[in-house]
Amino acid sequence: MHLKHFFVTAAVLSTVLISHTAGAQEPLKIGAVYALTGPVAPYGVAQQKALQLRTDALNAKGGLKGRKLQVFFYDTEGNGNKAVQFTRKAIESDKVDIILGPSTSGEALLAAPIANEAKVPLISHSAAQTVVDPARPYVFQTAQYDRIAVPVALQEFKRLGYTKVALLSSTDGYGQSGTAVLQELAPKYGISIILEQFDRQDTDMTAQVLRARQSSADVMLIWSTFPAPAIILRNAKAAGFAKPIYNSFAMAAPDFLNQAGPNAENTFVMSAALLLPEALSDSHPSKKAVMEEYQEFLARYKEAPTPSAQHALDAMSIIEDSVKRIDGDVNRQSLRDAIERTDIFGANGHFKFSPTDHGVSTENAPIVFLLVKGGKFTAAR
Repeated sequence: MHLKHFFVTAAVLSTVLISHTAGAQEPLKIGAVYALTGPVAPYGVAQQKALQLRTDALNAKGGLKGRKLQVFFYDTEGNGNKAVQFTRKAIESDKVDIILGPSTSGEALLAAPIANEAKVPLISHSAAQTVVDPARPYVFQTAQYDRIAVPVALQEFKRLGYTKVALLSSTDGYGQSGTAVLQELAPKYGISIILEQFDRQDTDMTAQVLRARQSSADVMLIWSTFPAPAIILRNAKAAGFAKPIYNSFAMAAPDFLNQAGPNAENTFVMSAALLLPEALSDSHPSKKAVMEEYQEFLARYKEAPTPSAQHALDAMSIIEDSVKRIDGDVNRQSLRDAIERTDIFGANGHFKFSPTDHGVSTENAPIVFLLVKGGKFTAAR
């Protein structure tokens, strides 16, 4: 190539590169560390749908501050080691600006310290309070965690006159966190806990069910994620357990009905209101957000969303609100700082973050009780 031609070619390439750089900003990168397959996939798949829905909607409007959103999905299969592996990959290889997830408490308790140490904001979708208490600077949470849900359950039991609760809880992060809060708070409501534990992957809990039946408990409360609750209900029916059975809000999903089948009939489930919006009072401050997220999801997928979906939708509302408030470059640090100043109502409740509080408010939580009737969720009252 002649020297003259070289300089002409270089000049053209330089012009093209400058033009491209000036016309398009780098995308805002989101890492979604979700359980998309495996036993807890009902959580991650719903979150994936919700995140894709909101991402597409924002990108159709030009993104956030002119930056399109780029999402990297990682399938943890509900495995804590994989959650750690993919959290590192998102941070180090894919250079994401923020991480959403993981889907479950056990995974989140392992992944959160990694994101915090790397100074990458992470918005967990898990339900264990210990993920954000004590608060880590870069870790936030959208799910209604156990310290929010437990008082609601205990208030309901007290209202119904129950004084002894047979608690069947799993030995994983979700089960142990819930157990600790229940044991701490139950005495304040005049309620005693009779504890039976199991591994979430156990295939039979008949022994625990029989001990619960033989105890003086007024009611059974199952505190576990998939797949154990469906197995317990099958065991309970076979053992002739005749007392009321309640499930924690981890079972507020259609997959619970599919897995438990007829064994779930006439049992109760605590739930975020998104699963059955009409069960939430019109005067509740989160009703508007609940209805908007419900209708948005239904219009896109022709199916009703689950509470797991709202964890991702609320997280995206927080990100959108935060980016709009950033004056200057949007990066990991400015995102973290803006998120910590969040003050919005989502479907999960009031997000009023501060340096010492990175979870949804414990006040006036939009939680309802559902009764399984005819294979469907209905309002319990």
